[in-house]
Amino acid sequence: MRPTLSVVIPTYNEELILARCLAALRNQDVQMEILVVDGGSSDSTVDVAAKWADEVIVSREADSPAAARNMGAEAASGDVIAFVDADTVVAEGWAQAILGDFSDESVVGVTGPVLPLSPASFWEVLGHLLSYDIFVRLTMLVGRAHMLGLNVAYRRDFFLDVGGFPPFDLSEDVMLSSIVSKIGKVLFDRRMVAYTSPRRLRKMGVGWSSYYLFFNGLKTLAGLKPEDYYPKVR
Repeated sequence: MRPTLSVVIPTYNEELILARCLAALRNQDVQMEILVVDGGSSDSTVDVAAKWADEVIVSREADSPAAARNMGAEAASGDVIAFVDADTVVAEGWAQAILGDFSDESVVGVTGPVLPLSPASFWEVLGHLLSYDIFVRLTMLVGRAHMLGLNVAYRRDFFLDVGGFPPFDLSEDVMLSSIVSKIGKVLFDRRMVAYTSPRRLRKMGVGWSSYYLFFNGLKTLAGLKPEDYYPKVR
């Protein structure tokens, strides 16, 4: 039987960009459950979410992406849980790709390419291709997958059994996927395309962003403690 899909989006003060994310999900040709988990926004994020989502959870305990995603996963009803960020817009066919991959019962996790939302510069596109496509596929080849929390899906029962995202503010997605890839089958599906805002790259600069994406990612995959500095960007 074809698996069912839930999508969890963590939010905090994302009123300006959330509607675009949710509209792209609603325009998929797959029926899905959408859950928005808000960490106590002071703007109209919750009102925006209520227009599109099946369930909106507001909790001060959802004070990090990891906590919010885990809370959403607990409340979700789908066989498969996909996670995207509020500043991320999924491409046409995204949900179909996910459900097609999970038709193979041995698959426990899937991710795909992440590109910058338009308009984007050549360097922004190149940076995303290197960091969110080529680098991710290379980590899968060595058995320690780097699957990003802004475009990833897990089989729900498996996700809950391994404890969900670790309680860290930074690199929690890499920590989880590196564990998952050791004990289950994970895939990189080129059809599972998502576009995300390059706002962090623009605000923090190429140098800091490159350090985080490459060196901090490598540290985490090597089992070392990740950086604990990760400022919010809106």
